[in-house]
Amino acid sequence: MAAIAIMVASTVVFARLFVEIAIVAPAFLPVAGAPILAILLLLGMLSAFLWFQGPRGQNEMPTQENPSELKPALLFALIYAFVLIAIAAAREHLGHQGLYVVAGLAGLTDVDAITLSTSRLVSLGRLSMNDGWKLIVIASMSNLVFKAATIALIGHPRLLAKIAPLYCVALVAGVLLLALW
Repeated sequence: MAAIAIMVASTVVFARLFVEIAIVAPAFLPVAGAPILAILLLLGMLSAFLWFQGPRGQNEMPTQENPSELKPALLFALIYAFVLIAIAAAREHLGHQGLYVVAGLAGLTDVDAITLSTSRLVSLGRLSMNDGWKLIVIASMSNLVFKAATIALIGHPRLLAKIAPLYCVALVAGVLLLALW
């Protein structure tokens, strides 16, 4: 059940990105909406697959460590602080060419901020629509990597075994979108 909840939550992120773009930069939606919708539909199908292939009647969750224990909390805080410092350094030293690096780093912890700022830049004409959707997809793919790493660090190995292959399918799809779209 935890794996299904994680997959559904990961799917909902893409629905939220679609809505954010529609509100902030409606003219950007026809360009950015298609690749985001493609990933949304893929994750929706993977969530449904997980739901239908799961055993019936097994509602018991595997034993997990307490996520409020100090060790996982400190580890998460350390990772989050590292990401924030890396984003600031990339912006400072890489400039416009570093937008993809910044999107990848920013997406590790938060996809909404990069989506909203990218949509705004596109609507102001400071960023091309083609670069804009790619930045959002890169951020969302790095967010999936961060979620998988979090599951690996503080989740149960059986949970990771269910989520990792599905996230890999989504990551391959994201890379193919970036390369071929």
